Amino acid sequence: MPPTLTQLRKTVAEMDAPELRGLIEALFKANVINKRLLTALLEGDSSELLAKLDSELLRAFRDEGRLPTMRVGGAKKALAAYLKVASPMQALDAELRYVEAGIRCLNAYGDWPENNYSSMEKVFESALKRARTLDADAVPHKRLTALVKDGDGFGYGFSDQLQWLYDEFMEELKED
Repeated sequence: MPPTLTQLRKTVAEMDAPELRGLIEALFKANVINKRLLTALLEGDSSELLAKLDSELLRAFRDEGRLPTMRVGGAKKALAAYLKVASPMQALDAELRYVEAGIRCLNAYGDWPENNYSSMEKVFESALKRARTLDADAVPHKRLTALVKDGDGFGYGFSDQLQWLYDEFMEELKED
């Protein structure tokens, strides 16, 4: 059973510098995900994580050429990894990329499984929550409006949900 975060903090606090270096090296060598995350955190370079997100979005939501997989698991993992190191504006951009890629795919190929709609709705909702934390002039209103417009007319209440979330977001902005 893995340790809790509290237990991990206690163990790490008791380690000396060479032990900590060894632990970080072992994590770095363990897998590519750790390498990307450590690079982003230590060097302030999240470009590999963003490139991974873009490639996973292309795999899941390809809108030309080969058919898309429409499997969003890899894209969701890549998004989550990138969000750990991204600034609020970068994170908002990444979440909007996810939803935009899905909507482009929908417009190219038509309807798809309901769980993909739910996934995009959740990411859009997260993006709007993040946008609420930004200065009003930093919010990409044209991009949000275009996203809602481009998502219109799709099944399982998807377009209605996007519109409702956006309208609610705009009402909250007016109240501030």
